[in-house]
Amino acid sequence: MPVHSQFDSSLPHSRQGRSSRDSAATFVLMHFLGGSHRTWFPTLPYLDGEHQCVALDTPGFGDAAEVEGYSVEAMVDYVDRFIRTLDLHNVVLVGHSMTGKVAVVLASRKPAYLKGLVLVAPSPPGPQPMSDEDRDQQRRYGKTRPEAEAFVDESSAFRLADDIREVAIADAQRVNLHAWRAWVDHGSREDWSDRLGTLDCPVLLVCGEADEQVPGPEEQRRTTLAAFTRSRLEIIPGAGHLMPLQTPRALAGLMLDFVREQCS
Repeated sequence: MPVHSQFDSSLPHSRQGRSSRDSAATFVLMHFLGGSHRTWFPTLPYLDGEHQCVALDTPGFGDAAEVEGYSVEAMVDYVDRFIRTLDLHNVVLVGHSMTGKVAVVLASRKPAYLKGLVLVAPSPPGPQPMSDEDRDQQRRYGKTRPEAEAFVDESSAFRLADDIREVAIADAQRVNLHAWRAWVDHGSREDWSDRLGTLDCPVLLVCGEADEQVPGPEEQRRTTLAAFTRSRLEIIPGAGHLMPLQTPRALAGLMLDFVREQCS
């Protein structure tokens, strides 16, 4: 069973699967804007038989709603310190949407523990394309039940299974609105493109076929993957933006194949 802890690191998290002393890779899993470590619960059973899985809450979200530090650099600092505090090795860092940008920036620091990246529908390292109207609408989010329902349904493109949808809605209502708006107004607009350098860390980028929340495959190749010398891009048919909740088996299969082929 997952162990939730706020005592051995500065970020709440769940931890399950094989021991960190094992030579197998450890997945460190981050969530999308409005999500939490619970975002990964449908996917974990397909991963934890072979790998240790550590899913965390970033500042302002989930059980870390009262933790401050909302810029991309602040989130990178938190995640780096989190991984070092737990003494994790052979890490495959997984970023989903908002935290895809965090994962890429952390990779640019080239920490010794990092063996690979998985980017699931990532926000690009440069400013995220968004109209002023869409940005204003996102900024007005007030985490009421109707707003949370609309946010989850729009993000998923195809309605999630009812029980999983309820978890996503509950997470969307737990967010710290200061963190939410900091991402809308600042984090999503930060431009790290020219600061990444050349990265030889292997990376898997996964797009949802019906995802309209972030740039599509060709734009991701041009922007997010530009700094990487070893990259692979996959598209999951019938998936929207919330693949860890919507297509967990397909996503896990791609992740396991990537680790076996690129990160062993």
